[in-house]
Amino acid sequence: MTIELTVSGMSCGGCAASLQKALLAQSAISQARVYFASSKAVIESELSKAALIALIEAQGFQVG
Repeated sequence: MTIELTVSGMSCGGCAASLQKALLAQSAISQARVYFASSKAVIESELSKAALIALIEAQGFQVG
């Protein structure tokens, strides 16, 4: 399923790239795009929304 989340705490494009790389390292995530300009993450995964939020927050960002 595709889930779109609003991510805060990114201060530059490098933050978005770092988060995207961390998400793609997860085997349960087949696709992830993180957009700094719009503060969005679009993730294709079988993980629950809560699990995705936990992964993002573990990287030091906030969701919502």
